[in-house]
This record gives sequence, structure tokens and C-alpha cells, in this order.
Amino acid sequence: MSPKPTQLLALLLAAIVTAVVLVPSAIILFESVLSPERKLSLDAYGTVLGSRVVRQATWRTFEIALSVTALCILAGYPLAFAIAASGSRARSLLITCVIFPFLLSAVVRAFGWNIVIGETGLLNRILLGLGLIATPLQLLHTEIAIILGETHLLCPYMVLSLLAVIGRIDPNLEAAAQSLGASPPGVFFRVMVPMTLPGLFAGTLLVFALAMTAFATPWLLGGTRSPVLTSLLYRYAFVSFDMPRALAIAGILLILGIAFLILHRAVTQRSAMTQEHAA
Repeated sequence: MSPKPTQLLALLLAAIVTAVVLVPSAIILFESVLSPERKLSLDAYGTVLGSRVVRQATWRTFEIALSVTALCILAGYPLAFAIAASGSRARSLLITCVIFPFLLSAVVRAFGWNIVIGETGLLNRILLGLGLIATPLQLLHTEIAIILGETHLLCPYMVLSLLAVIGRIDPNLEAAAQSLGASPPGVFFRVMVPMTLPGLFAGTLLVFALAMTAFATPWLLGGTRSPVLTSLLYRYAFVSFDMPRALAIAGILLILGIAFLILHRAVTQRSAMTQEHAA
């Protein structure tokens, strides 16, 4: 019995994922626990985790990823619902506006934020002109600049993930809930949000993972004042050529990503079980 085309396609995709994702990840983890003498050793991890700079960068990376994810959720929900409630022409235009940033590289968008929030940028000029500040705000090379840049970069992922789920919701459910006496906030939090959880979980996973591993935006907007794990990885690998530390930081990023994926999957499964019991 010959295999079906769908089975062949699944095998091909599995082989690609294994070759492109799983094998390199396994090599990184394996190399990170080897000493220069090619013996098993956790000295590199001990050196990295014992460094105050690395510990601060780890916390900063995690804090920025959480902040970006939260901001993308807050901005993505109203935008996704507004797009879903629009007419066909307006919906097409709004989706185009959401997708348009994907046509620009992260470097171009980071330089755009330099123009907006720089010391002589648009924001400081407006605030100085209105008399709200006496001296320009120092926003560049701070965590705020990184959060703004990454939120702008990753918010479309959240919007599109939510929009894919919202488009399948029966529009009569909202009217039915209101007819039963539910307030608009009650309709949103008790009806719409539970039905959009799959899109929310997918968007959260995408945004958090991409924010954790972003390089260009933190490098250009954070600089050396606010280093994150990826910028330290670049510094160790290509500036000081300290490959053991670079591999250890890569291993930490990989372990954090796997831990978040496991947590995300557990929360998703628990939410699905709760919804089944409620049904």
C-alpha cells in the first residue's frame, strides 16, 4: 500500500523541522556543556550565571518580553475586533495597514523609532514646543525604547492571530448576550474573550518567543546601556570570541524558550478542558 500524498507531505515537513530546528537546537545544547577539552562540563554556565551583567540581562530580556506581550494584547484586542466589525472595504484596508510593517525590515523600523524618540526627534520637539518639558527626554538606549520598538514590530502577529479566531465567532452571540441582560464589559469578558482564547494563546506564544530572541531592535534602540541576552550573545561570539560563554547564553535562551512552550501548552490544555466541562 503506497503512502498518501498527505502522509508524504507530513513526513517531508517533519524532516525539514528536524533538520532546521531540532538538530541545530540539540547541537547548541550539547556544545554548551562541553569544555574546550571536549569534556562534559557546566563551567560555562556557572561563569555566565555568576556574572551580574548576564543576570541583569536575563531579567531584562524576560521583563521586556512580558511587557511587549502585554502591550500587544492590549493593543491587539480592540484592533482585531475593530477590523472584524468593519465593512469589507474598510477591513481590507485595515488588514493591509496591519500587514504593511512586514514589508519593512526590523532595522528600518528601529531607525524610524530613532527619528521619533531621539534627543532631537519628533516626540521631544513636540513636547518642548508645548512647554511640557524643559530638556529633551532620554528615551533612546533604554528599556522603554526597546519595548516600543518590539511592540510595533510584533503587534501584527497578535492582531492576525486574534483576527483568525474572531472571524469564526457567530456575530449573533453578542446580541444574544446583550438581550439576556449582559453589559458590554460582561459580553466582552464572559463571552468574547473565552471564545478567542485559542488566538490569544497562539499570539502570546509568537510574540513572547520573538521578543525573547529579538536582536536588531534591542541592539539599535537599547545599545550597550540596556543589553539583553541576544546582544550579549553577539558580543561574546563576534567581539570577544568567547564561544563557551556564547554557547551558554544560547543554551539559556533555548531552555527559557522550551520552558515557556511547556507552560504555554499546559495552560492551553487546561483552558480547553475547562471549556469542555463548561460546555
